[in-house]
Amino acid sequence: MTAPEQRTAASGLWRLLGHVRPYKTTIAGIVLLMALYSGANSLRIAAMGLVIDGVVTSGSKEDRGRASRFFEDELLPLLPGDIALPSEEVSTLHLTEVEILGIPENPESDGTILVREARITHALMSGGSVLKSEGSPVTLRFRPTDPFTWESTSLDESQSKLQKAQLAGPLVVSIISGTPGTGTMTLLWFCAGLIAAISLVVAFSGFYRAIMGQGVRIQVIIDIRQRLFGSLSRQSLDFFESRKHGDVVSRTVGDVSTLSSSIQLLFGEFLQSPLTVLFSLGLAFFASWELTLITIPFLLLLVFPVFRQARKVRRGAKGALSHAGETTEGLSQLLSGIRVIKTFGLEEQREKQFDQTAKSLQAAQVKTEVARAKGRSMVEGLYNLLSAGVVAGGGWFLLRGEVSISFGDFAIFMAAIISCYTPIKNLARMVTTLAESSAATDRIFDIIDAPVLLKDNVDAKSFPGLKSGIEFRDVCYRYSHQEEFAISDMSFSVSRGEKVALVGPSGAGKSTLFDLLARLREQGKGSILLDGEDSRGFTQSSILRQIAFVGQDPFLFNSTVEENIRGAELGASREQIIEAARSAAIHEDILALPEGYETSLGERGDRLSGGQRQRLTIARAFLRDAPILLLDEATAALDSESEQLVQVALERLMKDRTVLVIAHRLSTVQDADRVLVLQDGQIVEQGCDADLRKAGGLYSRLRDLQELDLAKKSR
Repeated sequence: MTAPEQRTAASGLWRLLGHVRPYKTTIAGIVLLMALYSGANSLRIAAMGLVIDGVVTSGSKEDRGRASRFFEDELLPLLPGDIALPSEEVSTLHLTEVEILGIPENPESDGTILVREARITHALMSGGSVLKSEGSPVTLRFRPTDPFTWESTSLDESQSKLQKAQLAGPLVVSIISGTPGTGTMTLLWFCAGLIAAISLVVAFSGFYRAIMGQGVRIQVIIDIRQRLFGSLSRQSLDFFESRKHGDVVSRTVGDVSTLSSSIQLLFGEFLQSPLTVLFSLGLAFFASWELTLITIPFLLLLVFPVFRQARKVRRGAKGALSHAGETTEGLSQLLSGIRVIKTFGLEEQREKQFDQTAKSLQAAQVKTEVARAKGRSMVEGLYNLLSAGVVAGGGWFLLRGEVSISFGDFAIFMAAIISCYTPIKNLARMVTTLAESSAATDRIFDIIDAPVLLKDNVDAKSFPGLKSGIEFRDVCYRYSHQEEFAISDMSFSVSRGEKVALVGPSGAGKSTLFDLLARLREQGKGSILLDGEDSRGFTQSSILRQIAFVGQDPFLFNSTVEENIRGAELGASREQIIEAARSAAIHEDILALPEGYETSLGERGDRLSGGQRQRLTIARAFLRDAPILLLDEATAALDSESEQLVQVALERLMKDRTVLVIAHRLSTVQDADRVLVLQDGQIVEQGCDADLRKAGGLYSRLRDLQELDLAKKSR
């Protein structure tokens, strides 16, 4: 990676780890279980080496490997029971005659005789030399060629009578020195039990590590989702207008899922694999430090292609996630605009656009997968070459006598090196996955770190309620994506209890004024005064508590009728909700629904008609009972019958309130105390309806056009 990419990736991962730190106690337990898991696996390999050195190729202690000697000297004394490794050595003598003193066993089926606690008191070797045993008794094994007899002696050792025999040759006698320990089978069963116990430790530690890791992963993802949702909910309208809806959804859903996979790796192979490699190399070093030091540099070579491909994966993943956002945007537009798409027959056009986006996503994903596959394949190929090199090099050193190692230790060394394969292969997968998640992390924290432009001042106070009036003083506002001002040096005032209508062509700035008053946007210049004080000196939440809003596009949540109305006042009782519905003339319609107030309204309230949805939002405004009312063309999209019902409800709602209304309907304008006529973000006329009509300006022309339109519709 380049230096900037490394800093960005490190920063993103460091931010991610910041969400993990609160669970450091649990993580410490996970790491402990991982160490136990890796250590137990290494002990299992060592136990297999013990079987080879102590059972399969048992010999003298000097011939055993370091692992077996360590086990015998350091661990066996700590274990319960009397367990000892076999240490028998066998030498063969060719004799012409021999005299033996010992305790004979019954002959075997082939005539072989075993004599325990034996001494050769006299022997004549084939070469003519005379042999007489010295030192501790040994075990002898031979098969006589001529008959012989055992004679009792007067010696008695260990409560067993020794017997003496003279044999004539030629004769082959095997001398077995040392001790069988607790017996080969006893040691074999002990090793099998030890491996079984270690396997249980591996299983249980792996299980609890996985459970604890998944618990932390789930909680971290929940924390990040909450941070994302909280960040989005605090953003201004400008933020959402500057971003595609589908891209935001893709980041909060798809990118978080990608991040979830990475966190799962973090508490799985990401920590487990290095520990496994560390314990395996430690075991290999113990078996043969010379061969291990030769092998380690080759293992390090496997790391370079992994990180090289990770850079490509990260770049490809970033592009793929961006295209995924575009596909989500296309799907979102299909769902929200299905009526328009069906009405105008745009299915084929939308399908072609979505197909192009899907192909771009496919190309980016294929590129990412190719880079990921290259990294894994290179690691696998290089490791196989390394394994072949270790076998050839290790064998060469052994044959030349450069390295002294027992068969058991060599088996431990090879098993330990082979056990590194899976974690190193996982490393390739982990690095590429983390590179992909790094791109997702960048996109997620781009949302979380997005500056919240609308913030309360440190010393902001609560707005107690409107007492005298509202004043806009030289207010200017410009949208981030536009060069022209939407509101330019606008000044006007509204007295408490006054009803003011805002009239003007589309784009004149009417809705922008509402957003500025409610502090959904912040003016770039000028002041909005509430009772003579700058609105920025009050908290936004306290201002919004004093405002009720009814828009031309009634929005309802996918929940019950009661929950939708209660959204205006969460602590409202059922009786208050019913009273608000009665005031909005929607109570009877609600009772006619299948489950009354408990009826789920579906997406955006699609189970209701347009007029019913609007009256339900008016009920929400009644429940808020705010002194300031903002109406944004609340009857513009309704038929005449629905408009009449809604208008009656609105008249009740406007009573004794300070009202600003965006209106085109004649009745609304005529009933206003004052009319402000807006054009290009400025007030070009103001006054009552009659005076403005007489003036013959913009307002008069708009009214004439509306009356002409109404006359045509009435014919």
